[in-house]
Amino acid sequence: MTWLIFPTVEGNQFSWLTEGRSLTERLKKELNDVKVDVIYEGKSLENKTDYIREVILKSHDQSMIFARTLLKDEDVNGAWHCLKTLGQQSLANILFKDPNIFKRSVLYRECLLNDPLHIYLKSLGLVHEEVIWTRQSEWEKDGKTLTLIEVFLPHLFN
Repeated sequence: MTWLIFPTVEGNQFSWLTEGRSLTERLKKELNDVKVDVIYEGKSLENKTDYIREVILKSHDQSMIFARTLLKDEDVNGAWHCLKTLGQQSLANILFKDPNIFKRSVLYRECLLNDPLHIYLKSLGLVHEEVIWTRQSEWEKDGKTLTLIEVFLPHLFN
């Protein structure tokens, strides 16, 4: 599972994967409907020093994008304290509106059936036997890093 600088897909999939602006705003624009469902927010169960927020972006009751935000627990009480006030809002409300936040990097990869993330998403009923595309971006605010993992679910391309 190698991370790539560019995804090896074309057309609509490439367009979504390489979207440089808010995916939430694009869903609103193209599908006229978007809802953010927070499925978990709090300390990571795997690493107690990490904070995690997992959401599903839905349109017309269909799951379109799974997003996982990861950062150090101490940073959610510091530079990234604004995450705690998001509730059912999209992370884009912070990332694209705060001039002190900038994107450091973005990488892409296929998430295969045996990948722990794929297995997790399958347990949530979000995927079945499809290979799905994932992108990972790093964002910085006041010298502190936030990692955002976005998984493009099959309904987005149907």
